[in-house]
Order: sequence, then structure tokens, then C-alpha cells
Amino acid sequence: MNSRLRTFIAVSLALPALLASTAVIGVTSSVGAADAVVEDEQWPSPMAATPGLHGIILEDSVQASGGDNSVSVLSATSVSSGELLCTSLVNGPCANADDYSYQAILAPCSATITIDCIEGVSSISPTQVSVPGTYKEMLPKKGDNEFDGSVEKGVPMGRTPSLWTLSGAPHAFGSDYVVIVGVKGQLSMGKARSFKASIVPVSMFQSDCDPRFDGYCNDIYRQQYDANGKGKIFFSGVAADYGKYRCVVWAENAKCALGRAFPVGFSYELKVRLASEPVGWLHGRMQNPNIDFATIDGKTTVTVTAAPVRVPTAAGIGMWPDLPADIQKWFIDNCPAACGTRAGQSSDPLQSNAFSGPRVYSEATFSELKLWTNYIKDKAAALTSQWRVRTLSNSEMLSAGPCIKDATGVTGIVTTNSLLYSEGPPTFNTETKTLNYKVASPHYEKDGKTEFKGTYNLTVRDDIAECLYGFSKTLAAPSTVYAEETEYTEPDVEQYVNAVEATYDEAATEADFSEEEPLVEEVTLEEAEADESTLTLDESDDEVVVARVAADVVTELQKTAAANTTIDLSDGWFKFAATNFTFSAPTLKVALGVNPAKTLTCIAGASLKKVTAVSPKCPTGYAKAVTKYCIKGKTVDVVVAASPRCLKKFSAATAIECGRGASAKRVIAVKPKCPKGYGLVTSVVCIKNTSVRLVTMVRPQCASGFAKAVTLTCTKGKRTTKVTAIKPACPKGFTRKK
Repeated sequence: MNSRLRTFIAVSLALPALLASTAVIGVTSSVGAADAVVEDEQWPSPMAATPGLHGIILEDSVQASGGDNSVSVLSATSVSSGELLCTSLVNGPCANADDYSYQAILAPCSATITIDCIEGVSSISPTQVSVPGTYKEMLPKKGDNEFDGSVEKGVPMGRTPSLWTLSGAPHAFGSDYVVIVGVKGQLSMGKARSFKASIVPVSMFQSDCDPRFDGYCNDIYRQQYDANGKGKIFFSGVAADYGKYRCVVWAENAKCALGRAFPVGFSYELKVRLASEPVGWLHGRMQNPNIDFATIDGKTTVTVTAAPVRVPTAAGIGMWPDLPADIQKWFIDNCPAACGTRAGQSSDPLQSNAFSGPRVYSEATFSELKLWTNYIKDKAAALTSQWRVRTLSNSEMLSAGPCIKDATGVTGIVTTNSLLYSEGPPTFNTETKTLNYKVASPHYEKDGKTEFKGTYNLTVRDDIAECLYGFSKTLAAPSTVYAEETEYTEPDVEQYVNAVEATYDEAATEADFSEEEPLVEEVTLEEAEADESTLTLDESDDEVVVARVAADVVTELQKTAAANTTIDLSDGWFKFAATNFTFSAPTLKVALGVNPAKTLTCIAGASLKKVTAVSPKCPTGYAKAVTKYCIKGKTVDVVVAASPRCLKKFSAATAIECGRGASAKRVIAVKPKCPKGYGLVTSVVCIKNTSVRLVTMVRPQCASGFAKAVTLTCTKGKRTTKVTAIKPACPKGFTRKK
């Protein structure tokens, strides 16, 4: 047992091993004003049109997502006519179509557009000063595929991205930001609509795109017809910037908005007025998100407040003879079907030009990134700062369980700065009661030395959490009125205490508790006795402790490195956050205190084994190890045995834990007392609705909103149970033990 003092809330996070790497490609200066400043947002693709050149590019950013995401489009579908572009729902093909679908880029709210519009954008400084932004203009002023919607039919007005000035958050190239808010829907899908939103710092740039040579110099959907007269639409995007500069949106006269980096320390708030609440699970590129859905009279105001995150880009290229055999085999087996090209593909790899750019949420991409590990140097090619959120697509939701699939409205939100992430929402493991989410990123930043630190935020609607976890059965905490019939039982609290000790025991090997078999680890008697003799205190002072989550990053070598984690239950949402972890682990496991694992030390003679499981039991021939402290003068003997006994002339002693500021002492004596200036370390259970915290420190106190719980010992014949609650009461048939 490691006796470090920790506060604990009923949530754990385990991060077992991952291998993910990337190579740095040189970054060139962007074209335009102030091109002495090179930002990763202007990182050009290194995939040149060179025969024999092969590579991989893994990127997830607004710049890389494609211009079709910033263009409004409305189209009708019918058996007789095929797919046709529309400009409204009352005229043309959409008026009497069998079905129609739309992507509406929303405009700022105005006298003419009062619903399905952007209500406002604000910046929030590092000192928490909020400054509203000012709408500037539309980009472009009128889109080629703009359409008029219908309030009665729930279809928004399809417009273009908007340019805003955020004077409170200037970046290196000014104070302009592009805001892209989109809503997607389909007549056959009823009122269900998806949602996406992005805020991007930009600077306007006059490009060298020439319609005479480069075709369309703006992003547009175009109409085609087959030989039978049936229509088909397709997107035609601008490629003039490829490999030179990175445009977020295009405007008139070949002007474009270049993506720029967010200023450090700022957060942003976006408020959108919608005709109905979005449906599904949201995924975001942001940190510490606070997303609110306020529905009044059938209209929903969505408010998103969050800080941007830096997301790595992985890229590696090489001429065919220089590539390892396993990478060559991948290209032979998978191209041209799974490969892009800039100069054409050939059966002769020395003449072929091919690169892989798979979806960052595809399961196969994890294996593909690992394949490149030994060739590309485990570092990011670029780190782009991003602020965006979107509803997951139907294809991404295939892995979601019925608690999520069958729900209405927004069920949860995952945001992460990891390059690769699980397809769909976290998967629920019914055995371990954990939400599991897979991530992968380069281990290092561009310099190859600085570790890239991960962020992960999970927000789950409380009714979805209830559906997944069954809180009403497993975590029967007092209600806000502290009714005596609702109580929190002591065995659950004991599980949390044991889970803390198990999670933070650095001498114990962590396990993947999705396996039914317990983890058994051989340890020496000296190690066990050394563990029992040590004590460290993490708290820097004696102030009220803010509860932390039991969380570790477990690497392939089974070494632990703690992540900074928090959890909260407020406004109908469970909010979990993990930050500052490194990417050497593939799966984030969030367990909201249900059946946490424990570690039991077992002994047989001089042989010790540590068993880690939800309900650990000693192997046959082993008994539970008991620690006894024995003292003679100034000599302390720590005895670990099934039935420990003190040596002759040694007296049985008691150990107490004493703390002062950042220091801690374990005092062992027949009648121990804390040294001068030190206080006795004790624990209290604090409860607020369904949240339970065990606060351990000198003079422990419950944080704001939490109340100190009381524990009763109740008996019924030979049975004994403990009940912990604000106002505890013994179960029916039990009496209070005096």
C-alpha cells in the first residue's frame, strides 16, 4: 500500500499504452502581409507532384476539412429527375420534390433573419474580461449556392460565413475572425438537424488564383446531367492555394481569408439562435467547453464557451526506394483505392505518386499511424490552434449504444486535442462500467523534445449517464432535500478509498479491468515493507481541498504518470476533464465510481502477491497480508504477515499520519502524537446530490455546496452495515448500533 494522501471523487481514468508518431516537414512562410511570421496554420502540404514520392498526411483542421463545409447548398432528389440544385423551397425543383436536403451556413441575426442565426460572438481575456465582437461582412457577400429557407418547414436561410472583428482578442495579423455556423437537415429525416460551428482568426489576402487558368476561384456546388437527363451535383473547390498558403474561405475577386493562430490565453463564446435543438453527440476541438442549450417556446439558444486547443498534424514523405518494406507493402496492397495523388498512380512504384490521408476517426488510421512510427520521428509536423464543434455523422454513430442512439437532443460532448480519436461517442463497457475512448497523437511537438500534452473533456447529459450507469441503483446519494430514505451506503465509500490506494500505488502494476481475470503481481517482502514505511502529502497547504479524480497514464512499460483531472455534476450534465497527459496510451476509460477496482496484498511465507480486481481474493494457499508496527526505543519494525507478531522486547505500536503544508510525517509509537506544528490527518465524506467526495487532509472541510456526511453503524442479527448520508437512517429491519 502506498500511503500518499489524496482527495478523491467517484471517478477514475486509466490510459493504457499507445504508439503514435510523426515526422516534421519544413514549414515555409505564407504568402501575403507580414510573411516574416510563420504560423502552423499556414503549414503547406509537403506532398509534391513528384513521380516516386509517397507519403502520409494526417490532419484535422478547418483549413483541411474542405471548402464544401463553408458553402450553403439546397438540393432536391426525385426518382425521375435525380439530384437538382435549388434556390428556395417554393420555386424550382424543391417545391414538389420527393425529398430535399440542405446545408445552411447561418448569417448573423438581423431584422430580416430572426431565427437560425448567429446572435453574437465574444472574446474572453485571460483575466476573464468579456468583449463582444462586431459583425463586419459576409464572405463572400453573396454565395453562388445561397438559398431561401422556410421558418414553417424548419429550413434556415442558407448564406455564407461571416467576418467579425474581436477587438478584445487581437492576434498577430489583426482582429478579424471568420465564424462558420452550419445546420444540416433533410425532409425525410423530419426535424432532426445536425450542427457545426467554427471560429477562426484570419487575415484577408489577395490570391493569385486566375479563372482563366485555375477555373473557379471560389468554392461552389455545380450541376451536371447524365445522358438520360438526370441531374447530379458535385462540389468544385479552389486548389490554387495547395502547397502555398491555407485559405479558410474564399471571397469575391479571388480574395481569401488566411487561417491564423489564436492569441494565447483567450477563450471565446458563440451564441446561436436555432429553430430546434441539435440532435446527437457532439465532437469538438476545444478545451474546457461549457455548452448550454436553452429552449423556450420551441426555440433553442445554443451558447458555446471554450478555449481553443492546438491539434497536431502528422506527415511523412519519402521516395519509394527510401521507404521501409512494411510501408511499401501497404502502398502495394492499398493503392490506388485508398490513396490520393498529385501526378497520377502507376503500377511501377518508381513512377507512381501516392499519399494516404485517411479520416482521423477511422479505426484503420490508428494502425496506419503506428506503421509509420519507425520511419517518422515521433513529432508533429504542425500544431494548429482550433476552436470548433460539430455533430457526429450517422456513420460515426454506428458504435453508439442504445442509451445514446435512442435519445433525443444532444446527448453528450467529447472534445480533445488528439489527432486521432474514436469513431463515434465513447463506447460503454458493461463489465467495467466505463466509457472508453481511443486517442492517438504524436508523442512530441515539432522540436522532437517537448512532449505534446493531451486534453480530453467529456460532458454527458445526466439522464444518459443514468441510462448507462444506473445511478439510482448504484449511487443512492441524498437528494437536495436530504430525505432520510435516500442514503449513501458505506461499502461504496470504502470502495472509493480502496480505489484511490489501488490507483496511486506505484509499486503495483495497473491492469485493464475489462478483463475478468484479476491481475496478480509478485512483490518482495522488502518492497511491501518499504511501501508501508513511506508517506508523502501532495497538498501544498491546509486550505480546503478541491477533489481530484483518481487518474493515471499507464504506459507500455507499466509506469504511471498522473494526469490532471476534474469532474463535476451541474446543470444536468456530468463534466469530466483530463489534461496534461502524454500520448503513450490509446484508451481513455472514464468510470463514474461504479465498481472501482481494488488491490489486495496476499502472503504465503515470504512470498507476496498483489491481486488487483473489482473484488480481489487471495490465491489458494495465500492469506491477506496484515501490517503491524513494532517498536523498541527508537527502532521501528514493520512486520507484514498473515498473522504478524512483534519480536521479543518489541511493543505493538500505532501509526498516525500528520501533515503540515506540503510535508507529511508518519508517526509510529505506542501512544503516537503529531510533532509540534503538525496536525492529525483525517478524512470526511462530503455529499452533494449524486456527487461524493472523500476529503483527506489536516482539518478536512467540505467544499462549497457539499455537506459533511454522517456514518451510522446498523445491525440486524449478526449482520452489520454502515450507512453514510447527510441524515443517515438504518435500512428497514436494522437498528442503530450504540
